[in-house]
Amino acid sequence: MALAPADCVTDLGAGRVALAVRAQIESIGTSRMSRPDQWLLSTVDRAGITQRTEHAILTDDCFDTFTYSASPKAGTTVEGWSVVQALPDVVALQFVPLVQDESAPMNAPRFVTPAPAKVTIPLATAPAPATVTALAPATATTTPSAAAPLPATTPELAPESSTTAVPTTVPTPKKTTSAVGVACTPPGDDYATAADGSTLKCTKAGGPSAKWVQSVPLLGTRTPGAPCEVGSGVATSPDGEEMFCLGEGPDTNVWTVLN
Repeated sequence: MALAPADCVTDLGAGRVALAVRAQIESIGTSRMSRPDQWLLSTVDRAGITQRTEHAILTDDCFDTFTYSASPKAGTTVEGWSVVQALPDVVALQFVPLVQDESAPMNAPRFVTPAPAKVTIPLATAPAPATVTALAPATATTTPSAAAPLPATTPELAPESSTTAVPTTVPTPKKTTSAVGVACTPPGDDYATAADGSTLKCTKAGGPSAKWVQSVPLLGTRTPGAPCEVGSGVATSPDGEEMFCLGEGPDTNVWTVLN
């Protein structure tokens, strides 16, 4: 994955970056997997919120640098770039594969549910794209791995120790009269509580200057590598590091330190 130069995109929206994702797609048997695009790619920001990506149109000068892959077909492997618009301050990239069984008749299309159904890549530790494999309908899988040109691996996190108890205290965000959209100053300002009791996060999401944005709840102290539920909130490690719930499915989601 890489940031494409702003002048490579003809319609780059205000406060957005051009996110270039290189992927290798292998479709096995009669199945065909769609290449990543704005419908299948999303990002997770530092507030723990999933953000949609938007379509990006490349200028002629950048086609050679970010060459699109050929249209995937059953039984073939294609590789290339997908360029989308995204909000800055991204900590993870998510890809939800769409796999179609091409042996089905055209008037009755059939889609295959891959396993895992979603690939999540923490960008702070694995900036490379995922290599996704679509298998035959009976055994469809998606397998994240490092892909050229920026190889990297996502380290496995150790499971939570059964003999070490970590307090699960819930810190109270500092009281503030700040509201969504009001300027703030990181790192002094981090999390806060809005007048309606919701949680706010001080971040540069959507622009060059930091401001308060709506955040998922701050859950308190959790153990890195412990199971978690995606979207439940953000947490801190025993060392005070910010953690996000990331994984590839209900059985693999764990608290992950990205700093």
